[in-house]
Amino acid sequence: MIVTRKWLEEFIDLNGISTEEIIETLNRIGQEVEGYKKIEVPQNVVIGEVVECEKHPDADKLNLTKVNVGDEELQIVCGAKNVAKGQFVAVAKIGSLLPGNFKIKKAKLRGIESFGMICAAREIGLPDFHEGIIVLDESLGTLELGKYAGELFNDEVIELGITANRGDSFSIYGIARELSAAFNRDLKDIEVENIELQEGIGRILHIKNSPNYSSHLIKAFEGQVNSNLKIDYRLALVEVEAKNELDKFIKYSTHATGVLLVASELTDVEFCEENELDVLKTAKGSYLVGVRNEIKVEAATRFFIDANYINPEYVSEKVFKYKLKTDEYFFRASRGSETNLKLGLDYFFNEIKLPQFGGVIDLINDFQPTIVNVNLNELLDIIGDKIDEKEVVEILKKLGFSVEILSDESLNAKVPLFRSDIKNLQDVAEEILRIYGIDNIKSKPLEFKEENRINEVIKNIEFLNELKVKAVANGFYETLHFVFDNRERLKKYGFEVVDEELDLANPISDELNTLRSTLLLQMFDDIKRNRANGYKRVYLFGAGSVYNSKREETQKMAFVVNGANDYENPKNSGKPSKVDFKFIVDKLANILGEFELVEGEFNIAHPYQCAKIVKNGNELGVVAKLHPKVAKDFDLDDTYFAEIDLDALKEDKKSAKEIIKFPKVTRDLSLVVDKSLNYRDVYDIINAIEIIELVDFYPIDIFDLGDKNSLTVRFIIQADKTLTDEEINSIMDKILNMLNEKGIELR
Repeated sequence: MIVTRKWLEEFIDLNGISTEEIIETLNRIGQEVEGYKKIEVPQNVVIGEVVECEKHPDADKLNLTKVNVGDEELQIVCGAKNVAKGQFVAVAKIGSLLPGNFKIKKAKLRGIESFGMICAAREIGLPDFHEGIIVLDESLGTLELGKYAGELFNDEVIELGITANRGDSFSIYGIARELSAAFNRDLKDIEVENIELQEGIGRILHIKNSPNYSSHLIKAFEGQVNSNLKIDYRLALVEVEAKNELDKFIKYSTHATGVLLVASELTDVEFCEENELDVLKTAKGSYLVGVRNEIKVEAATRFFIDANYINPEYVSEKVFKYKLKTDEYFFRASRGSETNLKLGLDYFFNEIKLPQFGGVIDLINDFQPTIVNVNLNELLDIIGDKIDEKEVVEILKKLGFSVEILSDESLNAKVPLFRSDIKNLQDVAEEILRIYGIDNIKSKPLEFKEENRINEVIKNIEFLNELKVKAVANGFYETLHFVFDNRERLKKYGFEVVDEELDLANPISDELNTLRSTLLLQMFDDIKRNRANGYKRVYLFGAGSVYNSKREETQKMAFVVNGANDYENPKNSGKPSKVDFKFIVDKLANILGEFELVEGEFNIAHPYQCAKIVKNGNELGVVAKLHPKVAKDFDLDDTYFAEIDLDALKEDKKSAKEIIKFPKVTRDLSLVVDKSLNYRDVYDIINAIEIIELVDFYPIDIFDLGDKNSLTVRFIIQADKTLTDEEINSIMDKILNMLNEKGIELR
């Protein structure tokens, strides 16, 4: 972003403030200055008027002129094609030292004496923005003959490196607004020179429909558009190019005010919708608001100007979503253009000086500003110093915030629409600090203060690390993967997939085109690779995020085992047996602690070897053998897996229990049970008795009796004393009586 001092002075009074101080202030408030250049016309270059102009008698390409420079008329031989009688020009008098160490002397050209030089812009140190000599007009100031030309052209150019989030600073007005807050000086009002035609805009411009996503103010003008020296010169200083005369005024006004302006010949206008954005359609083309302008305007004498605004976050989202082609309008719109549309139209009107049709078409949508609740104590903690509440409020008001005092310690700051980058208290603190001045913050010694950093996040990480250590201790190796998987593969095996509208917009590959909903498929791939590399026993675990259809994140941990249940050992005869269901259950018990298994189903599980894992009444996940068809797809033999929901797994509180010093007593009962009855039913019957002395019981044998089964259950009995035979028998009788009531008899 390039600004000039004189252009800034159109919006703010900088009297008494040096350019060096302006640069220092801009750097201090976060507007980094990347370059500075002083434009200074050489001394003895003055304003003159060509009073006579005729061809040189002895040279076809030279002109013989007389130029009035106020106190004298100079005879000057000029080679420029565009020199003509009546022009005001820049004249380098004899003795002038021009750029390149070129000194003007009295000369004789083809036999005729010349007493000076009529200059082009580049010859007096200005940008080369025209052909031939520079023709002056009063757009830069009064043309007084003999006056030093530098009074028109001398300026100071400042180049700023504006960050992409500060769209409010991509204009002369925006930088002036920053200086207004920094120097505590008010901005100047734009006074409009009203030149209205009798005919109203409503008669000549008809609007069909209204915009849904953007705001618009429209004025119409009539007359021939001709640029002037000020427009051409300043556009050259700030390195902005234009397509035609009307475009020069649009680029000039946009650079000055930051308001997006679009021109079109006077035709009927229609607003429609395309890719969730407003489109302004005319007979000369269309303007996709804030994205791309394809309206062609040549030499129109009746035209309208549309000042518009669209929310930068919204337009950026839609451009990314629909991969839209963009142009220079998107550069400003996506960073946040100026929201004061009237300012842009008024400034354009004052510069173009053409009559306008009466009235303005107002198509303003109500964009709601962000409101940040500011706790003053938290704010000052962030800043690191005590700032008076009144000064905080004053700074916010200077920056365009509306402030509502709620209490001595709290206020609401309504963020101006042109500051789309401000979202929270930290952003507000940054604004106050840069205007208050970081150099004004008192230095303090570094203070080390120990605080309790243990929170739920840390606890969960430590608990997960503890599980990982136990898994490694039980022979498992950890695997790491992306959180992405293949959408078609997940659907094939019956896993949930993310809804399409919430899915990845730009996947890294076709194989990883969605967020995973399980850890297992990636781990089956790992087993396949390890077996292909010659490993005969593969025990793996992994932990990480998975996502449901609504893209809600949960944490899971998975285990897979395949191959031998032990390493080959030359001391042992034969090969180790393969892993089985009991093998993985025992491993899980060592890692997770005690849990129950309940009959269950799972989409990729063997129908007869699958169970839900239940601990303390919470269902944690599943343990199962991989279905043979799925195993075949992955080129695997017998494979067992488990997947645990870490959010449901609670860390057991570790507490010491008093050791019972008295011995345990073991009793076995062989029961005759119906074949339709499984052990879980027997377990529930015995457990419901709630015998305190019965510390544990479990099945140890089962065999077929024909129409019945024989089930042998072992009971462990212990109390805080030595139990007598009578007491032990009494306990066993209670158990038998309850079983008899349920039709279960002693064998």
